[in-house]
Amino acid sequence: MVTSAYLGFSDLTYPSVLRLRQGECISLHELTDLKTFWQIYLRRIYPVAISDTVIVDVGANTGLFTLYAARRASHASIVSIEPFPDTFERLVQTVRDHNLTDRVTCLNYAVTGKSAIYLMPDVPLPSQRRNVVAFAADKAGTQVRGRTLCELLRECSLDRVDLLKMDIEGGEYEALLSAHPDVLRSIRRISLEYHGHSAPYTKQQIFDHLYNAGFKVTSDIHNSRGYGVLEAINTHSPTTRTYPREAA
Repeated sequence: MVTSAYLGFSDLTYPSVLRLRQGECISLHELTDLKTFWQIYLRRIYPVAISDTVIVDVGANTGLFTLYAARRASHASIVSIEPFPDTFERLVQTVRDHNLTDRVTCLNYAVTGKSAIYLMPDVPLPSQRRNVVAFAADKAGTQVRGRTLCELLRECSLDRVDLLKMDIEGGEYEALLSAHPDVLRSIRRISLEYHGHSAPYTKQQIFDHLYNAGFKVTSDIHNSRGYGVLEAINTHSPTTRTYPREAA
């Protein structure tokens, strides 16, 4: 049923609940939820190691990757970040429904290039395809708080991270390029969805920045439109870092 609906051969009635063999109940409210489930659970575009103990899910959306990671790495603590208010409530509910509140910390803000107030524009798109933009008083939308990757790790007292998963619809450029190499060096692996429509940035800038921080890109699956998913691994053993002071 799921495969047929994903491929467009049949329709799935929404909302719908998928019951997995492991006991999870996945709530699907729209087609985009189904596509997200397919990418995470069936294609497994964000690999999780059983040995991972600290996972950071940036752009957690409704919590499908958080749930997948919690089951795959059963001893891991997970920090899940989602800025959009309604979607954040679904994330929190997913965590509660699967009895993961003792292992998952949910934070309601965006990971951005600087600490500031951003705007979630009012556009007719699912939350999985929406991003945050610079705040402007004359633009309609919902205000969301933006914090840097450095601030996130410091707030959560994370001096080492086994896996950073990031899917933030173009915001990955500012979030990563603004991160000091010493911050990135505290991360063992990065699994990143990047978006080619985020001018003036290019994916090569991210590749170069990660390389300068000691990472090797081990996988880069992309299409002709510039969308892709990369895997990068720290070529040095991550060590405890004292995060540099950020410019105001």
